[in-house]
Amino acid sequence: MMKRWMLLGLIVASLGLPQASHAAELQCFEQTGFCTDGRFLEYWRQNGGLAVFGYPLTTIDLVYNNDSRQHFLTQQFERARFEFHPELAAPYDMLLGRLGDDLLRYRNLDSALLPREAGPQQGCLWFETTGHNVCNQANGLGFMAYWQNHGLNDPQLDNFGRSLQLFGYPLTEVQTETNANGDSVLTQHFERARFEWHPNQPDQFKVLLGLVGKESQQLVYGEGSNPSHLTMIDSHVFFTADNGVHGQELWVSDGTDSGTRMVKDIVAGAEATWPTQLEPANHGVFFVVNQQAADQLWFSDGTELGTRIVKEFEANAKLTNFKSLGNGVIFWADDGVHGIEPWYSNGTEAGTYMLRDLNPGSEASAISDGYISYWIDYAPIDKGMAFIAYDSQNGAQIWWTNGERNGTRLVSRLPKSFGRFELERLDDLHLIATSGHLDYELGVWNINLANGDPQFLASYPMIATTRNPNPVSQLTAVGGMVYYLSKTQNGELSLWRTNGDPAQTSQINLQGYQIERLVASSEQVYFALSTAEFGKVGWWYFNAKNELTQLTPLALQLHPTGNRVFGWESLPAGLRLYSNDGRNQPLKYRGSVMGKGTTFPYSTNEQFFDLSDFQHGKELWYSDGSTLRMVKDIRP
Repeated sequence: MMKRWMLLGLIVASLGLPQASHAAELQCFEQTGFCTDGRFLEYWRQNGGLAVFGYPLTTIDLVYNNDSRQHFLTQQFERARFEFHPELAAPYDMLLGRLGDDLLRYRNLDSALLPREAGPQQGCLWFETTGHNVCNQANGLGFMAYWQNHGLNDPQLDNFGRSLQLFGYPLTEVQTETNANGDSVLTQHFERARFEWHPNQPDQFKVLLGLVGKESQQLVYGEGSNPSHLTMIDSHVFFTADNGVHGQELWVSDGTDSGTRMVKDIVAGAEATWPTQLEPANHGVFFVVNQQAADQLWFSDGTELGTRIVKEFEANAKLTNFKSLGNGVIFWADDGVHGIEPWYSNGTEAGTYMLRDLNPGSEASAISDGYISYWIDYAPIDKGMAFIAYDSQNGAQIWWTNGERNGTRLVSRLPKSFGRFELERLDDLHLIATSGHLDYELGVWNINLANGDPQFLASYPMIATTRNPNPVSQLTAVGGMVYYLSKTQNGELSLWRTNGDPAQTSQINLQGYQIERLVASSEQVYFALSTAEFGKVGWWYFNAKNELTQLTPLALQLHPTGNRVFGWESLPAGLRLYSNDGRNQPLKYRGSVMGKGTTFPYSTNEQFFDLSDFQHGKELWYSDGSTLRMVKDIRP
């Protein structure tokens, strides 16, 4: 039985190994201590050998390809990476990794968006695809001659096609760079290679291929400090980060390396504090520290001395939903007696108190979403804060507070209390809200803040799903109007708007486009649109003549702020940042961050971002709208 299993194992293993006429031949190199054989050795010999590929640096192993998300037999050489694809016919059963491009991406250079040259130069090879010339550096010698005289061994291709298959397209202009040996040399990057010009060498060695395989193997991938909870306070950003010494603690930055520092090591040593619920108020930040014995409310002005505990609650007090109000914050907490109720704090223990037991007794007035967390929608209005809360007598209703106990009152008298409420300020005296209407419809209402009278505007059938049955979402106020999305049973979205008058509550004609999302600045609302034929068609807005106008054809994650718009484009390995120079101006490319993940950043005020690149991991980045840079390598 054992022999039968051994034989079966050998058969299975052989299916994954490259087969060739040289399968029995093994060539080893004492210079690196590695060998190559079979199809790998054959390909190495047929397409340039030592001069083009260099010595092997690894064994032949099954390696995961991040781009294709599959495993392939792979071997790394000094100047190339071989990847075996038995499903393809020779010579394309052996593919070369894009190591030239990989090394550019490691430096956050997005080759597809690097500046193009003006056009063809006389006596050079012009590549329209990437917008670069390949030229000689001396009479008959240089990058063009080397590119033309080397290529993949495929008799079905012409010389140009062979060279293209071996090296790929040029990705950069010729520029002086420092190579791995510390020499300053003229350099040009290609998809699968890097050409270097060494004028003092003999003619046959004036062009040398950079050791891209060796260099890519030696790259160090940063762990990152994992900046989180980015919160703007005046011109500074507060956040949490782990520098590898103190654990996740509170940090502050003014956007410079020297001005980025840990505020306080609250839990001394390597143990992390994990501050959460950061909220700006009173020229500082409130936050929560969860300890085993207690939940603590803290405040920091950005200095170690000014970072202090405000109040200690019992463990599992569920401090949540912080929102700045006046010189302090409104939040929700369970004191162990009244359930989860609204609280207020001005940053002192004496000034931290429960606003009101809205649902008298031990039951909470905070509304659960049916899973773990609680959702509270706020709307700043009339120098106070409107919010949603539940009590057993009135159900879910709208309340208002100015941050004082006697200034917290019930506002609305809505007849139904189901569905997920949303609130949006229409003007100083009116709120637009969603709430139940009739038996199974969600209504849109105009709520008078002074007397609570609800004026019915429109209703929509609830969606037949247990996850999110609400047919109305994304209430967004711009220019005296509130825009929102309505969803049908089959998932189609439509765009609506209201000025608080039922007669002026209507669907907007999008000229056959389907809306997917809306965002807004203080003066303009933007729509992500699509069509059944072409899919996503970018972001649009209505101009001064009420004409539907395209802002950008790109499917970006858009963030309007003031008169400027920021947009992030997701790549297979990174993100691209776009922004414009003024309201409704065309978006321009500002920079890329190339990394393993494509998670959109958690951003505030569109200045600071938590971004991940290959070299540093996730760190703090900054953009003024025209450039993009890392602020500090907090965890080098």
